[in-house]
Amino acid sequence: MHILKITAMLAFLFTSTLAQAWNSTDLKNEAFSPFTTSARNVFYVGAGLTITVLIFEDSIIDYAQKDLSNDKPLGSFSKFGDLAGQMIPNAIYAIGQSLAGANGDELGYLRAIGMLKASAYSSAVTSALKYAIREPRPGATTERNSFPSGHSTTAFAFGGYIFEEHGWKWGIPAMGIASFVGISRINDNRHYLHDVLAGMTIGMMYGVGISKVDQEKRLAGDEEAGITFLPLFDSTTRGLALFKEF
Repeated sequence: MHILKITAMLAFLFTSTLAQAWNSTDLKNEAFSPFTTSARNVFYVGAGLTITVLIFEDSIIDYAQKDLSNDKPLGSFSKFGDLAGQMIPNAIYAIGQSLAGANGDELGYLRAIGMLKASAYSSAVTSALKYAIREPRPGATTERNSFPSGHSTTAFAFGGYIFEEHGWKWGIPAMGIASFVGISRINDNRHYLHDVLAGMTIGMMYGVGISKVDQEKRLAGDEEAGITFLPLFDSTTRGLALFKEF
């Protein structure tokens, strides 16, 4: 199973070298934004960390993880990590930016749509990997959807997008929330460390990538109206997201 997961991460690395040829439409620009923008650095670092953990996990990291999941240092606070990983912060941000747009903030609507796009693209990638790899969850072999962590994916899509759009003053607290989500998933014995790292990587690379693509469009004055449909699904969400750009 570790070999399959490492192969999947390496396949994404290989894909990044081909991504430049597939940017003729907005959809392709956004889908490949982790590789065609500076978000590729997030991907390379995150993929490298995930692969490293996979290689050494059985001999070193498993012991630390077992201690964390057995001791459960977060106690009842872990439920907030569970909730925060179910796209609640993402939705609150999108609603808040929509209200800002309605009150005259010209970036409000664009940022609301950007957050939803980052969440949708990253969730789609994570869900595809879950059903392709089908890793059992720790302590629950009948649940074969552990890798990557969906909660970590959406949480770091939130954190990465806010960091890129609003800078470190808002980005650091947002990344703190995302990190708490990831730790809570290990605390609750719902994911392995490599699951969380992979989810973090996918979420951040789309949070940063979508923001970069949108910023480039704003600088170029390319903000034509359009409608985009994207699948939005993970372990807790099923549906189709519609994005209308104004």
